[in-house]
Amino acid sequence: MSNKTEVKPTTEVAPANHNAEAIRASGDTRSNTIRNIGLILRREYKNRVTQRSYIITTILFVVFALIGSCVPTAIQFFAARSNSQSHVTIVNNAGTVAGFNDDALMKYFSQSLNGTNNQNAGSSQSSNQSSTKPHFILNTDSTDSVQQLQKNITDGKLEVLLVLERVAGKDVHFTYYTAAASLSDTDLTQIQTATSQLSVLDKSSHLGLSSAQTQNLLTPPDFKVVYTQPGKGNASALSLEGGYFLGVIGTVLIFMSVYLYGMWVAGGVADEKGNRIMEILVNAATPFQLLWGKIIGIGAAGLTQMVCLIGAAFAGLLLQKPLSALLKTEGTGFDFSYVNTSATMLLLLLVYFILGFLLYSTLFAALGALVKRQDEVQNAVGPLTTICMVGYMASFIGGSLGADATWFKVMSFVPFWTPMMMLMRAATGTVSSLDIIVSIVILIVSILICSWISSRIYRMGILMYGQKPNLGQLIKILRQ
Repeated sequence: MSNKTEVKPTTEVAPANHNAEAIRASGDTRSNTIRNIGLILRREYKNRVTQRSYIITTILFVVFALIGSCVPTAIQFFAARSNSQSHVTIVNNAGTVAGFNDDALMKYFSQSLNGTNNQNAGSSQSSNQSSTKPHFILNTDSTDSVQQLQKNITDGKLEVLLVLERVAGKDVHFTYYTAAASLSDTDLTQIQTATSQLSVLDKSSHLGLSSAQTQNLLTPPDFKVVYTQPGKGNASALSLEGGYFLGVIGTVLIFMSVYLYGMWVAGGVADEKGNRIMEILVNAATPFQLLWGKIIGIGAAGLTQMVCLIGAAFAGLLLQKPLSALLKTEGTGFDFSYVNTSATMLLLLLVYFILGFLLYSTLFAALGALVKRQDEVQNAVGPLTTICMVGYMASFIGGSLGADATWFKVMSFVPFWTPMMMLMRAATGTVSSLDIIVSIVILIVSILICSWISSRIYRMGILMYGQKPNLGQLIKILRQ
C-alpha cells in the first residue's frame, strides 16, 4: 500500500504584494511604451532627413522663401524706375489756394511733381528728350464734371483724380482717387507731399507767424485716399493686403505640408505592410507604439523643414527695410508695417501646422493600413484629400471676399478646415483671441477622437493581408 503524500497549499501572497507588482508592471509598461515610441520616432526621423530628396527640397524651400519675401521690394524697385507716365486731373473747388489762381496752381503742381513750370510737361517732348520726360502729365477740369471723372476712375479710363475743396473759413483739404491697387500705387507719396506743402503755403497766406499760428501751419492737411476698385481697400489697405499676403502663403504651406507629410505616413505604413516587415515590428512593439512613433517621427521631420522655411521667410521680411533703403525705393508707397505682425502669424502657422498634421496623419495612417499595396494609397486617401481641399479653396474665397462673413466663421471651427481657415482669419484681422483658443481646443479634442478611431483600425488593418475590409467590418472593428 503506497504512502499518501500530503500536498500543502501554496501560501497566498498578500494583497499588498499584488498591488506592488501591479504598480511595477504598469510602470514597466509605460516605460516600454515611451522607449519603443522613441526608437521608432528616431528611426523614422533619421530615414527622412537623410534622404537626398528631403535635403534638396529643404534647400529649395529656403531659397524660394527668401526670394518670395523680396518680391514687394522688387516690384517697387522696377515700378519706381519705369518710364511710364501718370495722367493726373486736378479739379479745384476751393477757389484761390495759397494766393494762386488756376494757372499758378498748375504751375505749382508741375514744379513740385516734375521740376518744371510746364503744366503739360511731357506731352510735347521731342524724340531726343523722351528718356527724360516727366512722370506726371497734369490736366485741369471743371467742377461740374467731378462725378463723371470719378466714374472714369472706376472704369479705368483715368488714372488719378485730385479734388481740392474748402469749407468756408476752413483749411483746404484734398481727395485723391486712383484706379491703381494700393501696393502698386507709386504716385501717392509724391502727390501727398506736394499737397502738404501747398497746405502750408495756403495757411501762411492767411495767418501771421505767431507761435500758435506756426503750430497750426505745420498741421498735416485733410487728405483722404479712395481706392475705387473692389478689394483695393482704403488708407489702411497696405497693411491689410500685407496680412492677406501672409495668410495666403500660410494657407498654401499648411495644405501642402499636411498633405505631403500625411502621404509620407500612409505610404510608409503601406510599404511596411507590403514588405511583410510589419509582422516583425508588431512582435517588438504594439500597434499604438508603431502608429505614434511613425506619426511623431515624420512630423518632426516635417517640422524641421517648416522651421527652416519660416525662418528664411521671416529673415527675408526683416531685410526688406534695409534692402529698400539700399535700392532707394523708400517712399514709393509700399508699407512694411505688416512685418510687425509676422511674429504672431508665424507662431500661429507653427501651431496650426502641428495640430493639423496630427489630425490628418492619424487618419492617413489608418487608411494606409487598409490597402494591400503602396500604389493603392492615392485612391485610399482620396476622400480625405477632398475634405482638405474644400477648406483650402474656401480659405482663398473667404479671404478675398471678407473673412468676417458668417459662413466663413462657422466653417473655420470645423476641425478638418480649422488650420487653414483660422490662419486666414488671423491674417486678415477678423479673429479674436477667444476664437483662436476655442479652435485649438477643438483641434486637440478632434485629434484624441481620431487617434482612438485610427488606432483601432490601424491595429486590425496592418495584419490583414490579401483582403480589403468593407464598411461593415470597419464598424465592427470600432465597436470591439
